[in-house]
Amino acid sequence: MLTSYFLVALRTLRRQTGYAVINVLGLALGLACFVLIAVFVEHEWSFDRHHPEADRLYRVEQVMPRAFMGTRRFPATPAPLAQTLVADFPEVEAATALTEDEALLSYGEAHYVQYGFKADPSFFEVFGIPLVQGEAATALAAPRSLVLTIPLATKLFGDEALADQAVLGQTVRLRDDTDFTVTGLVAAPPETSSFGFTYVATLVDDGTFTSNLDQWSMSGWNTFVRLAEGADADAFHAQMPAFLDRYRYTDPEEQPPSAQRVQYTLQPLLALHLDAELSYDLGTRGDARTVALYAIIGVVILLLACVNYTNLAVARSIKRAQEVGVRKAIGGRRAQIVAQFLGESILMTALALVLALGLVHALLPTFGDLVERPLAIDYASGGLVPGLALLVLTVGVVAGSYPALFMARLEPMQVLKGTVRGSRSRPMLQRVLIVGQYAASIVLVVGSLVVFQQLQFVSQSDPGYERENVVTMQLPHWTLSGLYPPVRDAWLDDASVTAVTAMQGLPTSISSSTSIAAWDGHVGDEDVQLQFYQTITDYEILDVFGIDLVAGRSFSRDLASDSLGAVLVNETAVQALGWTPQQAIGRWIGSEEQRIVGVIRDFHQHSMHLPIAPLLLRLQPDGLTTFAARVQPGDLPTTLDRLHAAAAQFTSYPLELRFLDAEFDKLYRADRRLGQTFGFFTIAALL
Repeated sequence: MLTSYFLVALRTLRRQTGYAVINVLGLALGLACFVLIAVFVEHEWSFDRHHPEADRLYRVEQVMPRAFMGTRRFPATPAPLAQTLVADFPEVEAATALTEDEALLSYGEAHYVQYGFKADPSFFEVFGIPLVQGEAATALAAPRSLVLTIPLATKLFGDEALADQAVLGQTVRLRDDTDFTVTGLVAAPPETSSFGFTYVATLVDDGTFTSNLDQWSMSGWNTFVRLAEGADADAFHAQMPAFLDRYRYTDPEEQPPSAQRVQYTLQPLLALHLDAELSYDLGTRGDARTVALYAIIGVVILLLACVNYTNLAVARSIKRAQEVGVRKAIGGRRAQIVAQFLGESILMTALALVLALGLVHALLPTFGDLVERPLAIDYASGGLVPGLALLVLTVGVVAGSYPALFMARLEPMQVLKGTVRGSRSRPMLQRVLIVGQYAASIVLVVGSLVVFQQLQFVSQSDPGYERENVVTMQLPHWTLSGLYPPVRDAWLDDASVTAVTAMQGLPTSISSSTSIAAWDGHVGDEDVQLQFYQTITDYEILDVFGIDLVAGRSFSRDLASDSLGAVLVNETAVQALGWTPQQAIGRWIGSEEQRIVGVIRDFHQHSMHLPIAPLLLRLQPDGLTTFAARVQPGDLPTTLDRLHAAAAQFTSYPLELRFLDAEFDKLYRADRRLGQTFGFFTIAALL
């Protein structure tokens, strides 16, 4: 019986070649889009699942009383938190403190700027990361100890040293000033790890960490815990307010009201990658909403392909009505007719899948670049073949069910007489399918147009500063801030440079804040505090970035008093203080020594997804980590090369110079990526 169905299906495809090609191509395109998106979604959801007992790993987060950079949640916690949790709670098996780090690692003539972590000795135990060489329990226990990934160790020492196990005990210099001893080697974290480190250095003798081991108001480290098997995470979380009272809010008379208190919450490790709400998070993050949107688009396109098949099959039903009538006349049962047409649908879907997989392999590298993920199909995975088989069966049944049932309901006598009358529901259902098909396509088109218009708006809007013809250089580490005076002088010697300045960060991403409770005319009141973004800067900031003055003046090298407390504020800050720009000049803010000398035009301190906030610019020519120069238009690549060479002569650190408009474009990389993929899948849906 099955062989008969198969042969009839093949004959039908041969007789109706054009119809078969259209259907196979439609299904193949829908399946290809669905498989591409499924690979991406699976990749995003697989993050951190390689850790043993990953379901018992959590990160402790701080929930702040006020929003900052669009969120109240931050991963930074106090230095003593990890070990205090282990000591106070039996349900906490282990805990570790860590912080991101980027440093120049040197061995002989080999120098590499690498991304890694500083962590306490429990790091490898908590995450269950085995060491290839060395002992996980003690690798970070000694001062100035360092664990390298095998790829980094290979670059520094060579393959022979690894083969001879001669790497342990070697000395690697970090930041040109401190020697660390290699105490362990570890495999490189997989691509689906939130911890894409190349090295881990110990925190046991880190001065910033050790000096804050008794400070509960200073936060700068991620804290991860592994709960005991069977421990209730919700019950553990419920004890956090009392824990904070015990260590942070120790004086009942000085405890702030609940609305102004810091809170602790738990974030599962498996939710880490797709949580895009946190600021200052580790590594590269995904977004659960974006992944869900991709998944919806994939399902919609697959359904459109199924509906397309259904509509074409029903439209051609009249050509096969006599075949069905003859089958019924000689004793064919309805179930057999349904099985025949479902079999044809499944066969066509299987052929479409073969073509779809070819399309997927051709498009996967481009799609991976578009979503910035190393996507691949793992045929060795035990669930792939059953999953594809289930996909073929599901799509075949969904696409072929209505045509099969419709044909099975035909009455033999009417068919043979040439008076075919379908089900009464046929016109309405077909209209619903066709209208739904068009409606879904229109929604995708409108969505693509909205995203495109948003990107056009961003590219054409004025952010409040001039982003063209500005070269920027962000130092790899704050210890290099002393390079500013010689680099500034060298850049100013270049004829194409019109002004040079430095600041902490760029105008595109000002990430420091302060609370101000007192200002001229308003003596300190802890219940009335204004939240300001702030940054420190050199004198020529307005000239380099083309920021306009509204009132007053800029910082001046000719006025010694400016170095004692002169500040600039933006228009939004003046409004929050209750002044006009002219009234603000000469008045103090924060303290009587800090005087406003100028009010600047508002500019976006972040992307346009966040509103403009009050801003405070403080003059402090020392300790600046971002240099910027305004250059004359012309041969900009050559100018960039000259400025890079001028700066590189003062340090062995590899330096990277970029134009400010490139940094501005980074703010909207995710939006552009979404727009491009949305457009691609919209075209596929229309086809």
